[in-house]
Amino acid sequence: MDRFLLIFGLLMFAGGFIFFLMNFISEYESTVFIVSIMVMLNAAIAIGVSEILSKLKEAD
Repeated sequence: MDRFLLIFGLLMFAGGFIFFLMNFISEYESTVFIVSIMVMLNAAIAIGVSEILSKLKEAD
C-alpha cells in the first residue's frame, strides 16, 4: 500500500505540476490554477502518508 501511494503521489504531482506550468505559459485561468494546486496538495499528502506507512512497517 505504501508503494502504491508513493507512485500515485508522484504521478499526480507530476501531472499537477505540468498543468501548473502550462497555466503560466498560456493564458491565466483561475480554475485550472486552483485545480492544479489542489492536485499537487493531494499528491503531497499521499506521499507523506506513504512515508508514514513505510516507517510503521519498519517498526514492526
